Amino acid sequence: MHRITNRFGLIATVAVLAVAKVAAQEVPSTAGQNLQPNTGDEAAAVKRVVDGIMQPFLAEGERMAGGHAWRRSPDLGAIVAVSLHGHRYFFPYGKATDAGAPFTRETLVEIGSCTKTFTATLFALAINRNQIVPDASAQKYMPKGYTLRARELTPLELADFTSGMPVDPTNLPRGLERRSIENYTVKDFLTWASNYEARTQLPAPYKYSNAGIGLLSYLVATATGKTWEEQVNSEILQPLGMADTTLRPTPEQQKRLAQGHTRAGQDAPRWPVFAWYAAGGLRSTAHDMISFGEANLGHKEVNGKPVSAELIAAMQLAQKPIYSIPNGNEQAMAWVNNMGGGDPVILKNGGTAGFGNGIAIYPTKDAAIFIAMNQVGAQPVAKGIKILRRLP
Repeated sequence: MHRITNRFGLIATVAVLAVAKVAAQEVPSTAGQNLQPNTGDEAAAVKRVVDGIMQPFLAEGERMAGGHAWRRSPDLGAIVAVSLHGHRYFFPYGKATDAGAPFTRETLVEIGSCTKTFTATLFALAINRNQIVPDASAQKYMPKGYTLRARELTPLELADFTSGMPVDPTNLPRGLERRSIENYTVKDFLTWASNYEARTQLPAPYKYSNAGIGLLSYLVATATGKTWEEQVNSEILQPLGMADTTLRPTPEQQKRLAQGHTRAGQDAPRWPVFAWYAAGGLRSTAHDMISFGEANLGHKEVNGKPVSAELIAAMQLAQKPIYSIPNGNEQAMAWVNNMGGGDPVILKNGGTAGFGNGIAIYPTKDAAIFIAMNQVGAQPVAKGIKILRRLP
């Protein structure tokens, strides 16, 4: 009942919004690449907080992460970007590549499931433009030629992980490389999704699903008449000046890609572009992701460009809590509201075969953070929450 009540609240909101030490640390942490005058004290304070949390974390040699053994790669590196009251600070640690290239704010990383927040924003834009009804049958927006067995399934249930769908399609071929969109095609994915049948009454209990967000992107594409890639570029990346956020890096961008590592510390393969890429396919930089964070805070200007009220309203709708999840936090459209310290920190974590990262915003302090590490299983978003809550 709590979830249903909050869902009605969401629809009402739509109407309103629509009117040990780090050994071999080749690059010491730095701040100040975008500092404004008179921010010296703030820069020093932010640096103390970030270093105090990140340095011990990066120095850990072994630990359990998500139920799996994790061993620190000798080539482990990280980049932390913080925005506080519109001032940006960048803190690189360790190596971006095995050859020793340093992390910078222009280093590209695989952001994994942080991609979902872009898809949620596009969904919210379509809602506010009356192009898609969140509680309508998803069948209304299925691509031509595909019919859902789960006729009661709604777009909102895909966005907030109450569709009951599994994490990934259940008929994937073995081997990461064979799961790319060239081998497991859009047709393969949509055929599988069409045959999905919920095993419980919808909305189902919380269950994280890449497949669900992937299907949502195709529904939004049908509703708007534009592909996900067209929308993410025209509605988010171009307006915010995020030139280094992409599904398919150019040859120049590939030269700036960090090398990812497995939980065992070995080199990881590059993350393929899957047919459900809207759930986890983007590559980005610390510069671009902190820009996205500032827009999600409601900043009216990012990278010298005005941010439209329409985009800010959509981002705020995507962040709005819809129901409580078992750990006491509040689930929104892809985003999670962490309630552990009083005022919510709104966050999304991401991971691929070789990277762990997370983005979080703290509206109470007008602060945002993006952390990326070039080793899977690092789960740095928890450190990001601590940093945000300890900022001055």
